[in-house]
Amino acid sequence: MKIIKYTVVLLAVLSSSCSKWLDLLPENEQVTDKYWNTKEEVEAVLGSAYVTLQKSVNPMITWGEARGNMLSTGGFIPVGLNDFKNLRLLPSNEMVKWGDFYQIINYANMVIRYAPDVVERDPSFNPAVMNSFLSEAYFLRGLSYFYLVRNFGEVPLILEPYMNDSQRYEVRKSSQQDIYNQIVLDLTTALENSKDIWPTVWETKGRSTSNAIHATLADVYLWTEEYDKAIFSCNAVLESGRVGLIEGVVNARNNWFTIFNPGNSNEGIFEIQFDFAKQQTNNFTTIFGASYNWIISPYGLALFQENPEDIRGLRATYAADLKLWKYIGAEGNTTIPRPQSDQNFILYRVADIYLMKAEALLMKGESSYPAALELITAVRSRAQISRPITPGSTELEMLALLMDERAREFVGEGKRWYDLLRVAKRNNYAYKDYLIDEVMEGMTGGSAPVVRSILMNEDAHYLPIHQDEIRFNRLLEQNPYYAPLN
Repeated sequence: MKIIKYTVVLLAVLSSSCSKWLDLLPENEQVTDKYWNTKEEVEAVLGSAYVTLQKSVNPMITWGEARGNMLSTGGFIPVGLNDFKNLRLLPSNEMVKWGDFYQIINYANMVIRYAPDVVERDPSFNPAVMNSFLSEAYFLRGLSYFYLVRNFGEVPLILEPYMNDSQRYEVRKSSQQDIYNQIVLDLTTALENSKDIWPTVWETKGRSTSNAIHATLADVYLWTEEYDKAIFSCNAVLESGRVGLIEGVVNARNNWFTIFNPGNSNEGIFEIQFDFAKQQTNNFTTIFGASYNWIISPYGLALFQENPEDIRGLRATYAADLKLWKYIGAEGNTTIPRPQSDQNFILYRVADIYLMKAEALLMKGESSYPAALELITAVRSRAQISRPITPGSTELEMLALLMDERAREFVGEGKRWYDLLRVAKRNNYAYKDYLIDEVMEGMTGGSAPVVRSILMNEDAHYLPIHQDEIRFNRLLEQNPYYAPLN
């Protein structure tokens, strides 16, 4: 596998007070006694993992939304995005590169490997602080592998840091089961020394916490079909007393919109932080605004139009020109734009916990349907929807109701494709037709028959491994659907 090399860079270090900066040494020097000597150096490497997580937001959006049905591509489309949207993917497509996620994994591996040694060298680095750093490293590694396994299936499992050119980096892929086992091990290990809160709000929302770990575990357990464990982790978040489902309307103001601006709301669990004042910005006002890369799809519009009173609809999730207002607007129910592009990207919030728990309950059988409906209704009621849900008569109908609600709640938050795929894969792809039908709802024009044919092949539900990775790692085999295209 190709490993991204280090250069001399300045990397933000997360701290309880203000942003600190530290020069990382050039490649091949970080393993020596010149580097791993102080707590601050360990924190710098951990901080650089969070910086790389910021860089990963665009693939998170593309991988989670392009193959779904809630977003359409608009006017100015980057090279490769149209092919991504229409599932005409090649190993040369720049949007399937996984390097940032393996960079995060490598930073995490460094902290896990070398932080314990620093305790002996730096008297100010006590074991409690070190264990807290390790907790964050395990969380970030588990989260990164969770993105990789859902998108590529089998991937190389790297648990040791790559530090210099003398190391072999050719590694075979591991099975999905082995990857998921490692993810669960990392996240449960992270829980052992996790923090409930940090000194500042942005740290509590933007660094690993017990709630962030449990939220990720709940998501993982839905994929591994361990529903009691998913419910346990959801309950851990809901009963923590640290977060809650915020009110939808306060004094006639669309309070739901505050989840996105200013962000870091009481509902937020884990948000990738951006801050214009710290020169930490993203390109959301471009890709969701000026360039029209992404707009809400006709299917998405139709879902919101089923409930005209839904406060998440027009001038909240989307604007009259179909742009995603949640990312480019300053306030809901206005036309006031955001002055800077520094919106947080939310990975988990409390509404997600409600709906993940509802999904797990639905999968436990009819006796749990009423409890699941209560959770779905709570999210709908917060959105001011008064129309009661008409329960389905089958498991798939109930899941479809839930998925429709997730679709409305999380437009553009990088979740739609995963939701559809997760449902489809249940019980050995018992619901593959559901995935195909839903994706087709987001397709227009002559591409629809081709996409349907592609989706019939389960191997096509994963991304191709980029051709550069295949070239640098001779032990790496292309994913089956794309192997003839290498």
